[in-house]
Amino acid sequence: MEVSDKLALDFHTILLSHFIMLLLLLLFTSYVTFRAKKSALLTSYLLLVGTIALWITAKILKTVSPVIELRWIFIVLQYFAIDCLGVCLLLFASVYKHNRFPSKKFMLAISALPLAAFLVVLTNPLHMKFYSVFTIYKDRFGPLFYLSQSIQYAYLLLGVILLSRGYTKQPGFHKNKALGRIFSVFVMLPLLANLYYILFKMDVFPWYFPFPVFDFSPIAASISLILFIIPTLTLRFFDISPVTLGKLYDLVVQGLLFIDHDLRLYGSNQPLRLMLSLDEPPSTLKQLLTSSKNMTPENKEQLHEFLTQASDEITDCEMILQNGRQIHITKQRCKHRQYLLCISDVSEISKNKIILSSMNKELEDINLRLNEMADTTRKLAIARTKSQMAQNVHDILGHSLTVVIGTAELAAEDTPEQAKEKAGQIEELLTSSLNDIKNALRGNDIKWGKNSLINALEFLKNDKIQIEIQIQGLPYELNTLQTEAVYRLCQEAVTNAIKHGEASTIYTILRYQQQQLEIYAIDNGRGCSSIKKSYGLSGIEERILMLSGKVDFNSDGEKGFTIHAILPK
Repeated sequence: MEVSDKLALDFHTILLSHFIMLLLLLLFTSYVTFRAKKSALLTSYLLLVGTIALWITAKILKTVSPVIELRWIFIVLQYFAIDCLGVCLLLFASVYKHNRFPSKKFMLAISALPLAAFLVVLTNPLHMKFYSVFTIYKDRFGPLFYLSQSIQYAYLLLGVILLSRGYTKQPGFHKNKALGRIFSVFVMLPLLANLYYILFKMDVFPWYFPFPVFDFSPIAASISLILFIIPTLTLRFFDISPVTLGKLYDLVVQGLLFIDHDLRLYGSNQPLRLMLSLDEPPSTLKQLLTSSKNMTPENKEQLHEFLTQASDEITDCEMILQNGRQIHITKQRCKHRQYLLCISDVSEISKNKIILSSMNKELEDINLRLNEMADTTRKLAIARTKSQMAQNVHDILGHSLTVVIGTAELAAEDTPEQAKEKAGQIEELLTSSLNDIKNALRGNDIKWGKNSLINALEFLKNDKIQIEIQIQGLPYELNTLQTEAVYRLCQEAVTNAIKHGEASTIYTILRYQQQQLEIYAIDNGRGCSSIKKSYGLSGIEERILMLSGKVDFNSDGEKGFTIHAILPK
């Protein structure tokens, strides 16, 4: 059949417009697929694009079909894509809203009517109700066509409504819903285009467009889909990465390189080329070893041996480059006898390890010294405890024996009744002293109270010497160490007054002041021209100084001995 110039122009317009739109749709979809995150939303989007692409392809092939049988095959394929379009649009809208694939029951339910509509098209040669007239260049719709289209319109309209409602809530449009609604209107382009074409075929509307008459619904569907997805470039609709995988590969800090079983290299990134001073990506091991400007001959030999060793395990090695940098290389098998090399600059890590090792050595030395100091401190504490115990035993025994001897001497001169009384005093004194010695040896603290110090001083009174105790000021409670220091001072003063001074009277004065306590012990015995600090006097001094106090020992050399101590509160 001879084709007229007008018909040839119509064919040329239809084919060119559809081919250009198919190419744009595939390019745009490829861009989105390459950069988008693999998800249910992307899969449903690709299914939707696939049905439109099949629709356009079938229409192109239908247009150029030379025989009616072949034309009919592509028309069936075209309507298969059209019937699937509504299902895929609903699937896309559902995933878009819920971010997951719907159930199988839902898919079977929404596929039932489109499947029935497709069977109507497939069986048209038997009933001629979808196409009432069908030739190689002309066709006319039958009554079932409009029923089938009603199903498709219902599906497309429902999908448009679902998409439009969710589209205005998309990030970037939630603050500008008007803009979101404008974009969502573009989804209705296929409906409007197809409705206009059908109304034209029914002679309801004339043809207003400057191009020849043809069904441009798939072109409108492609344009609407592209316009619908355009915000992905700025709004991350598909979680599109802002950088390409290649850029991400170069942003990795470690050097990366793939090697196959034939020692061919590929996939080297920028950090690896910088570490090894490579001008261009190496393709062979030989090229890598010869072109590296930062590897010594020993490095190259070591790397060659490392890379040529086949192993299923993760292996690694380290080397120091010519510029002094230290690198760590890890080789891991991927698949099909291919290996991934990961090269890290560990120079700073090695330096930190050396510093850490040095610090650990210093810490060990410090710990050793601390242990030695702790041992010394422990020994000093033991020695101090022993010294304190010895001092207490000295004070107790010195005082008790002195008083006992003095009392015994007096008893020898008394009547039997008086001697018996003094013997009782001696027994009481020795028993008390024995208990004090036991407490001192066991390290038990004496429980002192506010008035117990005064009561204890009263217990120092004996027949050998007259003890005068005077309390000045308002007495206040001392702690255990303070009370014991004052008591031992008075005890030693009494002992020395009897033993060395041969005194008849000793005056013990406690002067309680607001910030300190003053203690005086003054006897009327023989004085001494030079004071030699005996064990007892040294013990007094040590106790008072340990409590941040001070003590003085005085004598005029002729008569009397004085102890004066000040103890901070």
